[in-house]
Amino acid sequence: MTILDIKNISIDFPTSKGVVHAVSNFSLSVPQGRRVGFIGESGSGKTTTALAAMRMLAAPGYVSEGEIHLHSLGDTNVLELSDDEMRRVRLKKIAYIPQGAMNSLNPVMRIENQIWDGIVAHEGHVERAELQRRSRTVLESVGLPASVGRLYPHELSGGMKQRVCIAIGVCLKPDLLIADEPTSALDVITQRQVMQTLREVQETIGAGLILIGHDMGLMAQSVDDLAVMKLGKLVEYGTVRQIIENPQHEYTKQLISSVPLVGGESFIESTPEILRGEAGPLLEFDKVTKRYGNVTALHPLSFSLDGEVPKIISVVGQSGSGKSTMGSLMLGFNAPTEGTVTFRGKDINRLNKADALTFRKDVQAVFQDPYACFNPFYRVDHALKFPFKRFGLAKSESHTRQAMEEACVAVGLDPSLVLRRYPHQLSGGQRQRLIVARALMLSPKLLIADEPVSMVDASLRAAILKNIHDLKDKHGISILYITHDLATAYHVSDYVMVLYHGRVVEAGPPKEVIGSPQHPYTRLLIDSIPWPDLDRDWGSAKDAAAGLDALATGEAAAQSVFRGDITGFDLSVHA
Repeated sequence: MTILDIKNISIDFPTSKGVVHAVSNFSLSVPQGRRVGFIGESGSGKTTTALAAMRMLAAPGYVSEGEIHLHSLGDTNVLELSDDEMRRVRLKKIAYIPQGAMNSLNPVMRIENQIWDGIVAHEGHVERAELQRRSRTVLESVGLPASVGRLYPHELSGGMKQRVCIAIGVCLKPDLLIADEPTSALDVITQRQVMQTLREVQETIGAGLILIGHDMGLMAQSVDDLAVMKLGKLVEYGTVRQIIENPQHEYTKQLISSVPLVGGESFIESTPEILRGEAGPLLEFDKVTKRYGNVTALHPLSFSLDGEVPKIISVVGQSGSGKSTMGSLMLGFNAPTEGTVTFRGKDINRLNKADALTFRKDVQAVFQDPYACFNPFYRVDHALKFPFKRFGLAKSESHTRQAMEEACVAVGLDPSLVLRRYPHQLSGGQRQRLIVARALMLSPKLLIADEPVSMVDASLRAAILKNIHDLKDKHGISILYITHDLATAYHVSDYVMVLYHGRVVEAGPPKEVIGSPQHPYTRLLIDSIPWPDLDRDWGSAKDAAAGLDALATGEAAAQSVFRGDITGFDLSVHA
């Protein structure tokens, strides 16, 4: 029995330049209890199709033709329901789990009140004791303690917030769940826990599931059937095994090959001649510690990075491991509680005005969110021009224009297609490459790349990381690559540091640390990577939690395993 039938729908968006056909002649059925994946790059129509089933298309988008039927509503076309009738369908019959849990919860309401909202909206007055019982039950069903109900969203981790969104989605036991990239910004361990939780709760209530995403590895571990979408059209559909083991469409093959594998074929092509920099220590940590109150975010750490031969040093670990704390210390955004951070022999937290300006030019950053890095009221040219002029590098308007165009070309962008545009007119991948281009224009000596590809399509990650790798080889820039994606770190790094609760627990060349991990935490990170391998079992949500619990109670968590050295980078940790 099918619970959702989408029949020949087309979705259009009228614009000042004509009608954009976002989805064309799309048909698909979701059987009861079955998990169906919608996969494709940004702009392929995945979310637009799902939102049409919820009647939540943003204006001016509309369904220009076709029908959508929910089995529980009989022969009624969802598109013909009144607004009041559709409100009674949402959450009760079909529920939506959004991508950005951080932006989807009300920051001034307790979690339990946000669960109660949906129950009361559909069932009218319900006694407080019954509401509390039901919120406790649904929180426990997604692996959260009942006490979470009394907390506010800002008191929860990203993974906990995402599970709260799942709890809200299943509180009325709908027939169909639509999960829109529910793990896109989560680390691999939390991603695994959230997806296993979603899978288990979906099986418990017997609902169908539409999982929207762009990661073929995640789909292989999570769904039964797969619908591949490109430019609003369904290009391939079948069981997940058929699609992954015997793809027919060229686009499907590209999506599968875009998944980087540990030990697999590298997407990086090394340049024979590497541009060398100035010899001597570039960046040094001397017994650096960072504490916030009673919490030690980074335990005592020392390292020295030489500037002569540029390198990519990867810092990996799950959220809360201290990666971004280390990055902020390198950039001088925060001062260490103890120890010193020096750049070219000078303490970056004691620089005079002139030296501070030079430091800001020589040490650039690429941040995680390509959407938050641009002022939406300015064209993207402003973001590129402003620092170039501010640091006194612009000789004339024509020189500035030439520098912008050369930087765009260096990161694989066509200047005529991206310059003079506003941020909202560009894709996430284009925006992220422009941030890299902005850094390149200043000819920095060091680049801090904090999760630079976590919010872009899997198929674009390799291209952006190739751009960053080229900065090392062709422009002589050393790079600190902060990430929770061990597969990409394996391919782009010269050296890898694994952080767990602010400690370096394993470090060395990537083929040793990631290819053959010894520390139990590193092994847990590797085991949590979703491979496009259908014969590999991810296990249950309890398995993942048990792995972390075993680490927290064992002595191995505080031990460091050193797997070898490389020329130009020296690391030491302190008790």
